[in-house]
Amino acid sequence: MKRLIALAAASAALLSGCAVVPTVQWQQSTFEGFEVISYVPEHPKGMLYVFHGTNGSANFATKVETTEVINRLVARGYGFVSTSSTERTGDQRWLVSDPSLTTNPDLARLVRLQAHLVATTGLEANTPLVGIGMSNGARFVTTWGQAWRNAGYPVKAIWASHGRTAPPFDGAGQLTVPTVFSTAANDFTVPPGGVIQSFLTAHNAGTPSEIHASQERRLSAPPYERIPGIDQAESKQIVSAMIATGVWNAQGDRVEPDIQTAAAKAQSATLPASVQAQRIEIVNETALQMAVHQFTAEYAEQVIAFFTRYVP
Repeated sequence: MKRLIALAAASAALLSGCAVVPTVQWQQSTFEGFEVISYVPEHPKGMLYVFHGTNGSANFATKVETTEVINRLVARGYGFVSTSSTERTGDQRWLVSDPSLTTNPDLARLVRLQAHLVATTGLEANTPLVGIGMSNGARFVTTWGQAWRNAGYPVKAIWASHGRTAPPFDGAGQLTVPTVFSTAANDFTVPPGGVIQSFLTAHNAGTPSEIHASQERRLSAPPYERIPGIDQAESKQIVSAMIATGVWNAQGDRVEPDIQTAAAKAQSATLPASVQAQRIEIVNETALQMAVHQFTAEYAEQVIAFFTRYVP
């Protein structure tokens, strides 16, 4: 019953624009000096690994859209873990070119983290594993998923959001982990064509796979109400600030024809003083409405249904 209530609450938040916050208490810790954010129930149905994009960190899990997806999986009995890439001084990216569990520092540390979680939490060695990655994290989730699966870990399915299959496994028949790919119509950072090609390569080789593509939406206030600390009045003020950039007309339709120019102008909008602390999430929610490069919970239920085929 508690799981059903939590699931209903998560669904209501996505549909109504209610603030998205964790539905259970998450743990913040470190492992080998790297930040870890996690939640592991006593007997998890499955375990979700979360992988950030370029210049990201373990805090990717705390973003509005990621939290929404995690809430929905937690409601179904999953645990999750999010940590940061080993490379912390440059682009803060995961190493996607080396599939070795010993020479790839990210894969090697994750192996140790998995063993640590098995030793200290309710996670078991045979608990089904799934993964979600965004952008560089999307490429890495294919590296992690296939490399771990090849090594005998119980990786059942993955979601590669706004990213292509990583080079070690981008050939026909090399990616065998069931995979959901997702992209966005106006993504100029990782254009949809490459993601679609990764899907087709996997799908045509017989790997269970799906693809979803977000479309641009009319600018509106409810997405901003999903951000904790922003109320209905402030969300309407944010919309007014976005319209003032000249990117949208009064009806919320984009009138700036160049999407990259539109995205740049949106990021420089003069926001109300009361929401300055939430600027990053405001930019993120605006990007979703523009269908550019941004993780979204829009396809959470479709992805979870896909995961459920392999983690019943």
